[in-house]
Amino acid sequence: MEIQFKIDNHQQGSFFIEESGNQIAELDFAINGDVINAYHTGVRKEYEGQGIAGKLFDKLVSYAREHGYKIIPTCSYILAKFRRHPELFDDIWVHSQDEPSGDACGVKPR
Repeated sequence: MEIQFKIDNHQQGSFFIEESGNQIAELDFAINGDVINAYHTGVRKEYEGQGIAGKLFDKLVSYAREHGYKIIPTCSYILAKFRRHPELFDDIWVHSQDEPSGDACGVKPR
């Protein structure tokens, strides 16, 4: 499964995976200046539990580091990954007093 990348002129982007011409997973984000707002991660139900979301997350993190971006983890999945090992993401994690709850993508953190 190859991770693909797209971004439009409005700085809305996605890392995604297609299989047989159908999108099976995505991690959606918006870029504003040097900050990526990662607001949604989704994997089709029949592909869950295969580590696909984790691969998309890893791609986001490496992309941010390669391009000098910081990340606002609005998506609950990404926020949970950051909180699990904060020391691994201090260089890219945007912390603020009004930090997002992680509720944007509709998946509640465990």
